[in-house]
Amino acid sequence: MQKMIQLIAIFCWCGFAVAHNHDQHKGFDIKVTDLGSRIFELRTDRSGNVAVLIGEDGVFMVDTQMEHLAELIDGAQKKLSNNRDVDLILNTHFHRDHVRGNAYFKERGAITMAHPNVRRYLENPGALKALGREAPKFTPQYFPTIDVTEDTSIKMNGQSIELYYAPNAHTNSDLFVAFKEANIIHGGDLVSTRRFPFIDIDNGGSIAGFIAGLKAIIEAADADTQIIAGHGPIATLGDLEASIAMLNETHNIIKALIDQGLSLEAIKALDPLNKYTDKWNWAFITTERMVTTHYYDITGLLE
Repeated sequence: MQKMIQLIAIFCWCGFAVAHNHDQHKGFDIKVTDLGSRIFELRTDRSGNVAVLIGEDGVFMVDTQMEHLAELIDGAQKKLSNNRDVDLILNTHFHRDHVRGNAYFKERGAITMAHPNVRRYLENPGALKALGREAPKFTPQYFPTIDVTEDTSIKMNGQSIELYYAPNAHTNSDLFVAFKEANIIHGGDLVSTRRFPFIDIDNGGSIAGFIAGLKAIIEAADADTQIIAGHGPIATLGDLEASIAMLNETHNIIKALIDQGLSLEAIKALDPLNKYTDKWNWAFITTERMVTTHYYDITGLLE
């Protein structure tokens, strides 16, 4: 597999999940952060954060945001890459705010990769009952070109790029990406800096798996690692550890109420996670939605 990916890179050189703010507005700037080693974070705060690695072998991109943002993302990376097209893309998971730009870049020659479960979910996404929403629709133009697993190692632009699979975490299609020499990790939506995470119970996500995914990132990192979040600013190990502690604490609170025989509506009425609101609540995953996530995770009941 490694040789195949290397050949892909050479060939290229020679030749939604649910989202919280996916408006059609384009009147804003892409926030570009230079992380060193020719790796950049491209952030809109409207969809999942993008990373690009730029060098002689070409342009490698992690996640592609939404259709109406893809041209803006491409324009930002072209300013950095001396007008190069994107050659190789890795989707961290199947949610639409990370894959809907795929079609735009595929039309321009990019090869897309993802965990095999990404294609499975794109072909047959589950309804988001926990959020009261219908399943999004995807056509083959958004599908990855190549399935990859955590056994895949990519060598490109002087970086050893390792892929790690986190099963049943944010979804059951999550990969996080480690740029070894640069000591940079893109955590996908396993990392939502200083906010409640979205854990997609309908599509294979779980509290235990999410915590295990965060621990896997911590194990792959050190105190100096720059961690690109799926949403939010660059994260630290302390941010990840705080998320683990919050998830364990809030899970125990909701489990105790379920053990008392209370229904979801009765638990919501108690507002049992209110002390976490100021620090963790945000527009998409509110405190009430976090209660719902824990309830469905513990009971297995999607009402």
